[in-house]
Amino acid sequence: MRMGDYFKAAPGLLISALIAFILLNGLGIWQLCRLQWKEQLIADMARTEAMPPLPAAALLAEAKPQWRSAVLPTCQADLGRALYMHSEVDGVPGYRALVACPTGAGSDMLVDLGFTKEKKPAQSVFGFVPVGRLRPADKPSVFAPVNNPAANDWYTRSTLEMGKALGYALRPDYFLVLDLKASHLDDAGLQQGPLTAPLTNRHLEYALTWFSMAWIMAGIVFVMVRQRMAPKINA
Repeated sequence: MRMGDYFKAAPGLLISALIAFILLNGLGIWQLCRLQWKEQLIADMARTEAMPPLPAAALLAEAKPQWRSAVLPTCQADLGRALYMHSEVDGVPGYRALVACPTGAGSDMLVDLGFTKEKKPAQSVFGFVPVGRLRPADKPSVFAPVNNPAANDWYTRSTLEMGKALGYALRPDYFLVLDLKASHLDDAGLQQGPLTAPLTNRHLEYALTWFSMAWIMAGIVFVMVRQRMAPKINA
């Protein structure tokens, strides 16, 4: 049986199947590219963990300072005026306390102090030298509830909205996740959060899924075409 005979038996089905086969394999290849990118990113995060903190002003002058440990100039924090973003740790609901601190480069930066179960009283004022990890600013997520600045109700770290609420023109590109111990705030009633964003790496699994779907579909289409041709073959 020639290939042309298969095509004559179900031309529309075979053309559609060929397009789908190419698209599914393309998605698999794309996931393999994402796998390589994610592995490099995770390796870079691990590499920078061993590096000592550098002044934020120097790091922010670099092209890509993310994931680096940074130290800011002395910052005065007033937990009574801090913004509290909804969060949870180990299933326990609470808040991430966020304040604005100077970077030493003529700008201010959003600083995530850590997790707290309750909002702190207005008299919780202290000065400290922030040490932590630079993180790229949060990107809006379609799954996250919308911030309500008027009600002081926060779900994502929006540097633009939070800057207006705090009365600072915050840098829009990065924020700092505080290392409580290095900043000598491990007794401030705050709980340490992850210094780096948790990164899942399931791209190989996704790639294999797309490749499997492509070949399973090809097998199903082959069987369907053979069934259509069965009367001609048996004749």
